[in-house]
Amino acid sequence: MKKRTRFAIFLIFLFAFFAMTSCDRATVEPVAADPAPLPEAIAEVTARGEAAAKVLMERLGAQLKGAIESGGPVAAITVCQQVAIPLTTSAGAAFEGVTVKRTTLKPRNPANAPDEHDRAVLEAMAAQSPPQPVIRWEDGVAHFYRPLLTQEVCLKCHGDPATFPKELTEALAFAYPADAATGYALGDLRGAIRVTVDLP
Repeated sequence: MKKRTRFAIFLIFLFAFFAMTSCDRATVEPVAADPAPLPEAIAEVTARGEAAAKVLMERLGAQLKGAIESGGPVAAITVCQQVAIPLTTSAGAAFEGVTVKRTTLKPRNPANAPDEHDRAVLEAMAAQSPPQPVIRWEDGVAHFYRPLLTQEVCLKCHGDPATFPKELTEALAFAYPADAATGYALGDLRGAIRVTVDLP
């Protein structure tokens, strides 16, 4: 496949997206000069991508909710540091031929930093209102991106740092010295779940 098509072959899904809910149908419009994949492939990638993203959101959401209820935002930082990456990996392992990663333009954990392809997708999402799911096709592999929007609970650790209690500020500085994941407002695009699907 030519280099220009390897960099960014996007199919934008034009359908209403609501955070933490599944998508049933999608209208697809190619935005790059390349043969469109078959509708069956689009449907399979969408279904597997949504399923894996849902597993991750439910598992990680439950862990963070429990931590905040028992120990406040500082306890949630511990969950993010120790549990989030393993949970993300295990969400992909639950499906054959699927791997899962969280990525963002403003990472807290350096492991979630975007590569050049992720960055292009996230920048395109950030220009939309509301952000839409995207599929990037690359040499028989599909990368499904599910937008993550900032919820009320997210603001406890990702909102305005001036509002954070001292113990949270100190915990963040200790756990993530290069933290860039603050300053979000309700509804902002915080990142995406990238579900990579190997197609036969």
